[in-house]
Amino acid sequence: MIKHCFVFLSVLLLSSFAANIVAGQNLNVKRGSEGAVAEGKKFKDRLWYGGGINLGFASSQNESVFTFGITPMVGYKIFSEFSLGPRVGFSYTNFRARSSSKVDNVALFEASEGIFARYKFFNVVFAHAEFNFTQSEYPRYDINEWNKYTINSQNAYVGLGYNAGSGGFGTELYVLYNFLADENIINQPFDIRFGITYKF
Repeated sequence: MIKHCFVFLSVLLLSSFAANIVAGQNLNVKRGSEGAVAEGKKFKDRLWYGGGINLGFASSQNESVFTFGITPMVGYKIFSEFSLGPRVGFSYTNFRARSSSKVDNVALFEASEGIFARYKFFNVVFAHAEFNFTQSEYPRYDINEWNKYTINSQNAYVGLGYNAGSGGFGTELYVLYNFLADENIINQPFDIRFGITYKF
């Protein structure tokens, strides 16, 4: 319970801080069409883009799993080191397993949406915090056949990463820990991500 309260307060403080900064910037927006165009360019210049692709395959004597997913994200630079933005994820898993005398083929889907914050230091190292909602499907064996069931979860990730880009295209690797990981499911609380960024 204390862990959940700590994560909630951290996200709340971070959101309040970002809202105050953005509100302060909005007070300085110039009036008129000329000012609107200048402000539009400024907003576009503050955006950076990123994402990753998940690809996996595993098999055993009676089961095989193939997974493909994408995770696009867009960041807005509040200032050059600190950014906020949305991150979404979609993945498809084809699960095949033998049950009795036949092979069951189960399509599993996962979708997530959330917000993240990043602070970059030493130009290549960054701290990453993220809160998201995830809907995941898992296989389940029911009376001589495989079916699926759904789990909805909230996740709060915090961790560090390394980005090899310098304002253009770059690659990144980061490790996160999920402070809201459910102890009753098989997923590990650690998440290792690899991705590509542009203008980060």
